[in-house]
Amino acid sequence: MKRSALFYLLLSIICIQPAWIAKAQATAAQNAPATTSTLDLIAPDGHRITITADALRSMPQQTVRVHNPHTKTDESYQGVELSVLLARLDAPMGPKLRGKALAMYVVAEGTDKYRAVYSLAEVDPDFHTGTVIVADREDGQPIAKDGPFKLMNTEDKRPARWVRNLASIRLSTVP
Repeated sequence: MKRSALFYLLLSIICIQPAWIAKAQATAAQNAPATTSTLDLIAPDGHRITITADALRSMPQQTVRVHNPHTKTDESYQGVELSVLLARLDAPMGPKLRGKALAMYVVAEGTDKYRAVYSLAEVDPDFHTGTVIVADREDGQPIAKDGPFKLMNTEDKRPARWVRNLASIRLSTVP
């Protein structure tokens, strides 16, 4: 191979490679789940309330301890009971949770589109012994890895319905 051909081959590799790497990095950034510092609460009629991280911290806080079988450790989370947030959507809780209201459910969705479903009765402390919270702190520190919000519950044997990078909570009724 002639020197000039080798020179042009190396030059093209040097010039094209950074553009290819930049394109790959941009594609990866677009496909990565976005984290958000707000949480959308959505009522059955479509009414939406957006809760900021500061607003969540100003609400009554609850601490729960759970065992995480993935990490084989006990973890402590602080946040707001889901029932408190659902009250902002006028969800029937306490003595109002009866009859047709028992067909209501909650869909929690993360930024990665992972979703989990809870019946409304499961999140009502007057109806169920478990606690479901929207956590913004783990062991007293802001949730870094799975945050800023994470839906947690104390009664499930597996953490399959814990939703990390929580983005929205939708209240719905079975048709």
